[in-house]
Amino acid sequence: MQAVVWLPQAIKQDMQAEADLWFDRETGGTFMGYWAENNVAVVTAMIPAGPQASRERSSFLPDQSWQQAEIAKHYECSGRLDTYLGDWHTHPNAVSNRLSWTDRACLKTIIRTPTARNRKPLMVLMCGKPNEWFLHPWLCQLRTKLFLFEVLDEKKATILVYARRETGEEMAKL
Repeated sequence: MQAVVWLPQAIKQDMQAEADLWFDRETGGTFMGYWAENNVAVVTAMIPAGPQASRERSSFLPDQSWQQAEIAKHYECSGRLDTYLGDWHTHPNAVSNRLSWTDRACLKTIIRTPTARNRKPLMVLMCGKPNEWFLHPWLCQLRTKLFLFEVLDEKKATILVYARRETGEEMAKL
C-alpha cells in the first residue's frame, strides 16, 4: 500500500507562499502531526525555517535550535499527540523530483538521531517556480542489505489535501 500524507490546505498555501518568497533560493520547514495508520501521516502544523535559516541557490539549512524549540512547544501544546513527522524544502526550477544525495544524508541523520524519535521520516520536495509548485512526498527508512550495509529505502507517497475545520477554541483565537 502506498503511503498517504494528509496535508491541510492552509499549510500547503503557507508552503507555496514561502516558496514564492524565496524562489531564487531553497527554503523549507518542518511538519508536525501524527500517524493515523502505519503508512498514513496526518500533518497538523508546519514550523517555518526560522530566523537564522540559511537559504542558498542549491542548499537550505533551517535554524535548527529555533525549530527544535518550536517542535518541543508544539508537542507540549498538542498534549504530546503531535510529533515530528519530517521536513519539506524547495528545489527551484528542478527537473527531477528525486531526493538529492544531500537529502538522503539528512534523512539518514534524522533516522539515526534518537532525540528525533522518527525511524520513518517524511520528506516533501516542492519543485517548480512561483505559482507553479508541485509536491513530491517521500517516506524513508533504513533497511539492512546483505547483512552489512544500511540503505535508505525511499517510497513515493501520495498527498491528499484537506480543508481543516476550526474548533470553537481556534475560532475564538481568530
